[in-house]
Amino acid sequence: FIAILLVLNFANAEPPNLLFEAVQHQRRLEESMKELSSTWEQIIVDKDQLLDSRKTIEALANNAERVSDECSQDIGLIVDALLELARESAKGNGSLTDFDREVVLPMIDSAGRIGPAILKGHIYFAGHFSECHSINFAVDGRSRRMKGTYFRIANDVAFRDNRVNGSCANIAKNFKFGICLPAGCTSADLMKVFRPETGDPVVPNSVCAVQRTNDSLPPLDAGFYVTASIMAIIALLGISSSIVDYLLSETAQKAGITNELPWRIFMAFSLYSNISSIFDVSAANKDGQIGPIHCIRFFSMSWVVMGHFFSSSLLTSANPFDILTMGKDLLSEFIMNAYFAVDSFFFMSALLLTFIWFKNYHKNPRGTNSAAAWIMFYVHRIIRLSPPYYMAVIFYTWVLKQMFVDKPFNMTFLYNGDFCRETWWIELLYAHNWWKADKACMGISWYLAAEMQIYLFTPLLILPLAIKPAIGFIVAAVVLIISTAANIFLVYYYHWPVRLLWPCFPTRETMHFSNYSMLMYDNPLIRCQIYIMGMLVGWFLQTKKTMKINPIINIICWVLGLSLMLCVVFGLHDQSNGFYIPVFWRAMYSSLSRIAFGVGLTWIIVSSYYGYGGPINKFMSWHIWIPFGRLTYCGYLTHIPVMMLIMGQSTDTVFFTTFLEAFITRVVSTITVTFFVATFWSSLFEISFGKIQTILLGGLRPSSGEKKKQVTEESWTANTEEKIIEK
Repeated sequence: FIAILLVLNFANAEPPNLLFEAVQHQRRLEESMKELSSTWEQIIVDKDQLLDSRKTIEALANNAERVSDECSQDIGLIVDALLELARESAKGNGSLTDFDREVVLPMIDSAGRIGPAILKGHIYFAGHFSECHSINFAVDGRSRRMKGTYFRIANDVAFRDNRVNGSCANIAKNFKFGICLPAGCTSADLMKVFRPETGDPVVPNSVCAVQRTNDSLPPLDAGFYVTASIMAIIALLGISSSIVDYLLSETAQKAGITNELPWRIFMAFSLYSNISSIFDVSAANKDGQIGPIHCIRFFSMSWVVMGHFFSSSLLTSANPFDILTMGKDLLSEFIMNAYFAVDSFFFMSALLLTFIWFKNYHKNPRGTNSAAAWIMFYVHRIIRLSPPYYMAVIFYTWVLKQMFVDKPFNMTFLYNGDFCRETWWIELLYAHNWWKADKACMGISWYLAAEMQIYLFTPLLILPLAIKPAIGFIVAAVVLIISTAANIFLVYYYHWPVRLLWPCFPTRETMHFSNYSMLMYDNPLIRCQIYIMGMLVGWFLQTKKTMKINPIINIICWVLGLSLMLCVVFGLHDQSNGFYIPVFWRAMYSSLSRIAFGVGLTWIIVSSYYGYGGPINKFMSWHIWIPFGRLTYCGYLTHIPVMMLIMGQSTDTVFFTTFLEAFITRVVSTITVTFFVATFWSSLFEISFGKIQTILLGGLRPSSGEKKKQVTEESWTANTEEKIIEK
């Protein structure tokens, strides 16, 4: 790991990380506001100088030889109609033709205009997409109908002539506005007029780029049809097996075919049984369970969704600076430090790994520590995690984008900011946080890659803990020291901030900030701190079955643990208000904050497990959290597509008002829909393939040494403790 780290220190990758892009977007906007404040203020006062819908149509009409025949014909009809309207208006005649009412006026009316909130970061004026898209008029004398198409035109941020050096340098921070034009026109037609590849534009203008709805839409190629077919086949299997399961299960049992291999594999896909098992809480009060785990998972998942939503809002809202004003509120730190939600996942995964492994080891040391068992240790992990993950990758790569056809969302960074069609196969190898990190596909899947890479080395700690715990503690301490030292080194060497989100922008002394995601945020060497802590806690719970805790010590530990968690989450509030943190304290926070957060999680688990959690444990062990906890993995895989689909339904300008409004109308709805989708995703691609793996490879897993009990596939999710770690 250290060798890889040193080799990659001089790389200059720039992963398309959602949080990173949101930060960079705000940074560019703030820089533009400072550098070009006088220009932006003049725009507010005098908006007539800007290119609008009428000027665009006139420019296309005056240069018909540069555009396609269809575009020239359509523009000609509109210009003739506008001239006729002007003549009739001069005569005092206000009569309109059907063409005027159904084409010309909606086309002009739906175009975006430079409007309010420029000083709040409003640089995209969308217009009214649905009004433009609804234009569909039968023109007399020709078979081709007149349809409206939505374009997005990007102008130089200072509205300089696009021939001037330095203009159009950064499209991301340029002014953009929507415009409605005939469907016969293309982006290439407009670029030939306003910014041709050779020669000068016909008129001086500030147009930098033109994009039409669906320009970025990928073709319906073989990848789409193969992915859609696979998903459809599995869905049909789920539906058909559910019908058979519900109507014919008793008949099949009487016929004696329920133990036949084909029947068991077919029934593994039953949505009826799989969904029922997700919501089955009959084993909620079983002894020896870690009660708070499902609650922690649910709220961590909700925390992740909230963090990603507000990061995305910085890229899509018309007034992003208003979102940044939340930074002055102490509670906003809960959003800015949503990173710790992922650390909860690392901790829980490691906790359950050793908790289950040592449970089996104590029952059957020889079988659990055999060569076959260690082979299955890896095989079982990959087979359990991969089917829902692989389906998410290919769905994201070939199907998701087709769901935004005829939506302006397909012109945004959230839609176009990935390299899935180029590097999807690296995702399947759990290696993209290192390999071609600058061309990542699913931004959220870095967690799966980092955890899988940590998991590969977990036997180096598990075996010493099993043979001689003192050696295990030494190994854990050494790795923790190396991880902490690497973290401190990176912050000192690159002068990095303590976190990725605003307002921690890199300063002049910062080097290679674009490497932050790969070398710090996604790096398993850095992330392994809290994972090791989780492994030690899992070992401790299985080693010490009971423990008495003095009530006073228990209360003190609760106060200290929760205080540490609150400290790392809210402790940077002064920095959010402009206080500069020296590099020493940045390094200390970056290297020790996850450990402090892990200490808080440790006491929540330990105190609750041994019966000293009180009302907190009762709430966190409430059986209502169990289904949500089981769905967290698939919820994590699907929440970004769900969020994109929800955001994509907004076709016009979206303004941010207040945190509470955004949380109620967007965050809560996204969380709700995410867990709804995760229910079916888990049932079709996780539980079903988990059952098949149990059927085909269950005999290869080590026995506990006790008399084997027959466990049906239907109880795989709800009634076996082992299934928790599989998730």
